[in-house]
Amino acid sequence: MREVHRVHVLKFGSSVLARPAAYRSVAAEIRAEVAGGAKVVAVVSAMGNTTDDLLAAAREVAPSLPDHLMGSLLATGEEASVALLRLALATARVRALDMSFWRLPLRTRGPLGAADPVDVDVHQIETALAAHDAVVLPGFVGVDATGVTSLLGRGGSDLTAIFLGHALGAAAIRLVKDVDGIFPADPKRFPDIAPLRRATWSEARRTAGGVVQDRALRFAQRHRISFRVAAPGGTGTWVGRHDSTNTEFCLAGCARG
Repeated sequence: MREVHRVHVLKFGSSVLARPAAYRSVAAEIRAEVAGGAKVVAVVSAMGNTTDDLLAAAREVAPSLPDHLMGSLLATGEEASVALLRLALATARVRALDMSFWRLPLRTRGPLGAADPVDVDVHQIETALAAHDAVVLPGFVGVDATGVTSLLGRGGSDLTAIFLGHALGAAAIRLVKDVDGIFPADPKRFPDIAPLRRATWSEARRTAGGVVQDRALRFAQRHRISFRVAAPGGTGTWVGRHDSTNTEFCLAGCARG
């Protein structure tokens, strides 16, 4: 019988990975998850403004940006982020494996700049987790049926994490942001406002204000996937069924619908 691990999928966005020192903090958070008995799938975005910087550089090089070439360029930001976190995890003495998008392709279909994830080799991830405490994967990036690099749209790492959590039947899916959850109004305008403790998928879509990619929220709603949106070390917002008996995590049965 195949050994079953308690898998936590954690997504770390560009705003969290804003500078090199942030990778050490993220590694410490992953180490704490591992110490609690979980196997971690860490999904990372590019560091800071890397994606915008690459786009700006591309516009200087070429007046038009063909999608079939832009995917390969922008993917370098996520690939560098994967390598940086792997270095930080090695320093933190976490047994981790980094897997580039070509080594573990996220299969997609649809427009190359706003593709939909459709398949991933779950067995490969589970095999890696059997020998390691954490696996680091790039968000945002996929590969279409013809082998061309595709992108999941702006904020697509959210979709990557939720898709992987669903495919793996993860015990926890957490989107780690620079704000502690989803707020009922703009916290920059109302600094004393508290984040929502819970939100249904529809409520999150109405109020998320770009904190979570809308396509990721629609995927989660369609497949009944619950997850948490929180800042590092925060409580944040539980997104999913209000009648869930587990207020912290969506168990594997929930993730699979």
